[in-house]
Amino acid sequence: MFKNKKFLSFTGKISLPFGGPKVNQIIQIVCLTLVFFIAFTIRILPLKWGAYLSEFDPYWHWYVAQHVTNNGVGWIFTDSWIDTRTWFPYGRHVASSTPMGLPLTAVAFYQLIKGFNVSLLDVAIWLPPFMAAVTCIALYFWGRDVGGSETGILAALFLALNSAYIGRTTLGFFKHECVGIFAIVLASFLFLRAVKPENSFKKGLIYSIMAGLALAYLNISWGVFYYMFGLIPLFVFVALITQRYTSKILIFYLVTMGIGILLTLPFPRPGLGVLSTMGAIPTLAGFIVLAMYEALNRLRFKIKIKFKFMPIILCIIVAAIVSAGIYLSGLVSPITGKFLAVVNPVARSASPIIESVAEHRMSTWSSFYQGFGNLIFLAPVGFYFAFKRGKLEDIYLILFGLTSLYFASSYIRLNLILSPVLCLLAAYGLTQIAKPVMKAVKAAWLPVKKKVAPSINPIAGLAFLFILILALTPTFMQALESAYSPVTIASASTPLREHREDWFDALEWINENVPEGVPVVCWWDYGYWVAIAGNSTSVADNATINTTQIAHIGQVLLSNETLAFNLSKKYFKSDYILAFVTTFPVYGQHRPWGYGDEGKWVWMARIAHEYHPEISEETVDRDKNGLPDENTLLGKIILYACGFPVNFEAGKIVYVSPSHEYVVKGEQKITTQIIIVKGIS
Repeated sequence: MFKNKKFLSFTGKISLPFGGPKVNQIIQIVCLTLVFFIAFTIRILPLKWGAYLSEFDPYWHWYVAQHVTNNGVGWIFTDSWIDTRTWFPYGRHVASSTPMGLPLTAVAFYQLIKGFNVSLLDVAIWLPPFMAAVTCIALYFWGRDVGGSETGILAALFLALNSAYIGRTTLGFFKHECVGIFAIVLASFLFLRAVKPENSFKKGLIYSIMAGLALAYLNISWGVFYYMFGLIPLFVFVALITQRYTSKILIFYLVTMGIGILLTLPFPRPGLGVLSTMGAIPTLAGFIVLAMYEALNRLRFKIKIKFKFMPIILCIIVAAIVSAGIYLSGLVSPITGKFLAVVNPVARSASPIIESVAEHRMSTWSSFYQGFGNLIFLAPVGFYFAFKRGKLEDIYLILFGLTSLYFASSYIRLNLILSPVLCLLAAYGLTQIAKPVMKAVKAAWLPVKKKVAPSINPIAGLAFLFILILALTPTFMQALESAYSPVTIASASTPLREHREDWFDALEWINENVPEGVPVVCWWDYGYWVAIAGNSTSVADNATINTTQIAHIGQVLLSNETLAFNLSKKYFKSDYILAFVTTFPVYGQHRPWGYGDEGKWVWMARIAHEYHPEISEETVDRDKNGLPDENTLLGKIILYACGFPVNFEAGKIVYVSPSHEYVVKGEQKITTQIIIVKGIS
């Protein structure tokens, strides 16, 4: 079967990297199959506790995918669907606030396999581990271009077992990342193939078109596309100043970026925002620099200047002036919110809503090591060999590595962007170390016509490689450890490795008992669960699109009981207020554990304080015990959850989840309690 070259190619003319003897071809296919199997299998370990959507946002993306399945795609381009089950009473413009790439991908897969008795929910649950495995294969192709098939296979294996990547591609983690990282890797691989000097113009054009399609897919899938809008222009700029520029780079840059932008414009998100924000400036500047430099070359710039970089400097100055003019004229909006916090970590201190999210915090050495293990020691070796060789693909790899390292340091969630390039750099470094060792082994033991004394002692070399592989073992074990835990809702949003019924029971109660159209007021973390899994209405969720409304929720929860229900009626027309409290037993008495609202009240106070100055950490916790005072509604609920007698005057408890029985019966077990209080009219 391997005699048929078309079987091993993208098309009949673009061959896959399985050249060489049949045995090598078979070995590579087997290795890739194993990598795919490992990547997929390790990410479905949460199946032990049940197959559910994980975290919070996946419920929204599945909800949107359902709407696409039932109503088609026409509403996307007119932004006509305003969802009233979320962000009550205002609702939410769905198409302009939701990247549509992921829901559309799920619907496409569903349409392909629905004949096999598969539901859209099944697709949403299983798509993340599948896409992660596909991404590993995509990284193989990129790695193969960088350092050969060995580098590609190792890079794919490292990514398959990378904790930082596993954490956001496990079973049920139906979020942008599962398709976004795939699009980044694919776009990078295809664009580098396009600008590769050895490739013909025709091949380069085909690759650049495909790279543009991959970039467009990223644009409609994940806001991180702005990173690629900075990385690719930076790459072509560095290629220019290092004198590796060719006319093909300008053409393929225009094709890739042009297709990526044009295909994005019809979608409300990002829509025209792809051109009207500060993130578009690098793309424009890259075009100006390349176009001017090409024009100067075409016009045979003959001014006699000893300094050969003068044309480049001139292009940069013009691009900088034009870019500054566009920005100062107000034609593009400045970077704000999460994007500003990524670029400038200091800016996050001005936004409690950003600081309140754990995945938005700055990375530490501990988080880096937990995410990448000993690969972080191999990656610098890859940097060294890439810098030493200095090809176009090496320049891109170095820039990708350095910039993604900065952004990952600034934003712990962006360790995800660093994952593929760090795995590739580590694989490249390891293969470059191993090559002379294997050459020495071959020279020492294999029969050759002419014996050449090896420069490295083969025994010592093999021992070194063996130690190196052993050093990576804890990294891979950590990957297994990170994957082996239940999805968020099954563990009740705690680090417990056990199935908890509390949230399932609470959401069922909400579905059956809360009147249709009446919102359940709760902290924004649980908004998607309440609205979608609970088939009810919520007032805020993880989209955090209305900080004022979130501040109102904080005011409600941290006010005295009577005022809390009055405010709830005023803001949200609701008598139902939900709190989530976790406790653990200490000498027979339950104490707040910190994974529920008893740990989040500080952020409630800080966010509420921006709009309601009377609410602050000091006014809410006057006795300085680290919890809201007993006179606040949340303080009363926390005390009730811990088993203390509490007198509710303006409301009554209408629901308590199952684990509260541990408190009532005095059992020494951790509780994850959902408590719903209803106002007395």
